Amino acid sequence: MTTSCIIKHFEHYSPLTDNDKRLLDTLEESPETYPKNAHIWKPGDVADHFYTLSSGWAYTYRDMEDGSRQVLDIYIPGDVIGLRELAFEKQITGLYLLTDAQLCAFPKTRLTEVFSESLLLSTIFFIITSVDQAILLERLVNLGRRSARQKLAHFLLEISTRLYKTNADIDNPLKLPLSQTLLADALGLSAVHVNRTFKALKEEHLISATNGSVQLLDIAGLKEAAGFDPEYLAENVSGLLQHVRQMQRQMEAGARSDTAVRAHQS
Repeated sequence: MTTSCIIKHFEHYSPLTDNDKRLLDTLEESPETYPKNAHIWKPGDVADHFYTLSSGWAYTYRDMEDGSRQVLDIYIPGDVIGLRELAFEKQITGLYLLTDAQLCAFPKTRLTEVFSESLLLSTIFFIITSVDQAILLERLVNLGRRSARQKLAHFLLEISTRLYKTNADIDNPLKLPLSQTLLADALGLSAVHVNRTFKALKEEHLISATNGSVQLLDIAGLKEAAGFDPEYLAENVSGLLQHVRQMQRQMEAGARSDTAVRAHQS
């Protein structure tokens, strides 16, 4: 079985059984390829599917009354998109592709089936949403309390840390398909302010920027510039997941025993 992005993402948290991998593989059936700049959905569209991002980059956004755009999240290969809309009938954000991408759509009902079949996968989905909440909290701090220099460096380091956790074959130096315009929309800064900050970081040889992307040349220097503490991305759930794996094995053993008893009685 070829390891998919979503399986690699989940294996970051815990070893998976063959059945768990099979279940995750079903969430990446019928992949569809989309071109860069494709609009996958808009706010208000029906929210009846989730997506796994098998390859490529995407972002969610909200357009404001004055015509400006707030970028809400950046998605990288292996991410599950749409979990925030689980409780909603319609999309509360729009989804736009930063690069050519491959997406796999699966209905919300399929996710509940995965939950019913694997306690481990259910727990990891919950952990992923908890990490997502931690990232959003840190973004609030970043937007409200840090300087433009710190905001930019911190955001770039957050994306790079997520990439290193769950993706192989990372370029060195790391190249992110993030334009200055997109970063301005994500950080609540003007394009002029971001451009000025970019120039300062480039003069310090911390980053370089070409063709709508940014390369991280000096991770250690960026961490110092941002005051970056990656603890909010360093979840510690090994004890919890060990307990979950034990419970899952007990449940599977009980199910096999019940099946054997019924077979004997018949």
